[in-house]
Amino acid sequence: MITPRWFCAGLLAAIVSSAGSPAMAAEDGKKIFDGLCVACHGSEGAGGEAPSLNRFTLDRAPDDDALRSLIVSGIQNRMPAMRHLSVDQLRQLADYVRSLGRTPSAPPDGDPRHGGELYTRLGCGSCHIVAGQGGSVGPVLTEIGALRGADYLRQAIVDPGAALPRGTLSVPGRDLFQFLPVRVVTGDGREVRGMRMNEDSLTIQLRDTGGQFYSFRKSDLRQLEKQTGKSPMPSYKDRATPGELIDLVAYLWTLKGSR
Repeated sequence: MITPRWFCAGLLAAIVSSAGSPAMAAEDGKKIFDGLCVACHGSEGAGGEAPSLNRFTLDRAPDDDALRSLIVSGIQNRMPAMRHLSVDQLRQLADYVRSLGRTPSAPPDGDPRHGGELYTRLGCGSCHIVAGQGGSVGPVLTEIGALRGADYLRQAIVDPGAALPRGTLSVPGRDLFQFLPVRVVTGDGREVRGMRMNEDSLTIQLRDTGGQFYSFRKSDLRQLEKQTGKSPMPSYKDRATPGELIDLVAYLWTLKGSR
């Protein structure tokens, strides 16, 4: 018996349809992302509390296998594991995340040149390093535009405590999670305030705004207060006009290091 050609063509079409079109798979991946990832990584992966995904190469996931493994395993204390995803859902989500790197986000409104001038005039360099220049009280900003979106950058300027991030700047020893304000009271009643630079179960190391380092044994302290949700950085909401804030964000967005 010879199978009619129209039947073969119809069967093939049915198989392809049941497998799902690339457009449908992409839409399914976006739905998963919007349900699980958008709160931290931002709309379309533009960056928020967690790093931007609008990059061709992701530091922790250089290839598809590594990306799927990262999604399943998560990152301790920063990114939850997604072990509940099915094989198809994992593939759809990973494919969507990878697609975000092929379509970089559009630059925000504003004049980055003027924003750079404002960065200098407002004294941002006294606390932050850009391209090796500046102070080290706050996070290094050399690559901040590659890792955070415009919405996050604006929030970090106008309400720093609400924008404390979970990700890293990929600079050895400059993990953003270290920048936690801490207040300690020593055994003799001396108070020290600074940023947490390192901590283990027995000790904690701080650096104050003058750049001086301190190391304490926790058992020797009267009080150890970790000021979660607070930032030593002042709000610039009333220190710059709305237009200046737009320009400053535009400048920070251009800081992408050597990427």
